[in-house]
Amino acid sequence: MNLFNFIKKNSFAIIITVVGSYWVYDHFSTQSQIDNLRYGTKANTLRESLHIPIIDVYMSSDDGIRWESNRELPEENETLHAWKYVTTVETDPTILTGEWDAYRKLDAQGRVLQFNMLSQIDGDSVSIRKGNLFYFEEEYRDEHKLGEAAIDSICKSWGLDYLVKG
Repeated sequence: MNLFNFIKKNSFAIIITVVGSYWVYDHFSTQSQIDNLRYGTKANTLRESLHIPIIDVYMSSDDGIRWESNRELPEENETLHAWKYVTTVETDPTILTGEWDAYRKLDAQGRVLQFNMLSQIDGDSVSIRKGNLFYFEEEYRDEHKLGEAAIDSICKSWGLDYLVKG
């Protein structure tokens, strides 16, 4: 009878403990599955060899497809990797085909420049990059389309040296 009274008296705390334990387990189990994806953080070495932006340590993902920074805007003299979007083959979601990345940096007037880069991946050895540059959160976007040489130039000037191909 004492056990029954104890459970009855503490049922709310017991339910909260069980639900909380499940939530913590589920969160870390999902993160472990995301980390083990071929295109998750384990692919950062491949990304570096192909001059593709890595998944930075301050980025997180709920599904392994869209990675986001813990902040939206960069601090002074910082190049912030704002987000990464991974694309895979429709019939085999373990094969990586491309990635979109967004970097943000403050200009001399304090406005936020955004540099987007699309990296198309063919196997484990070739990447073709395209990009654009514009001011983030402005009504009129004066977008500049970028080829490989312009991407290398921006990467050099923004301190992203590992992304420079040439």
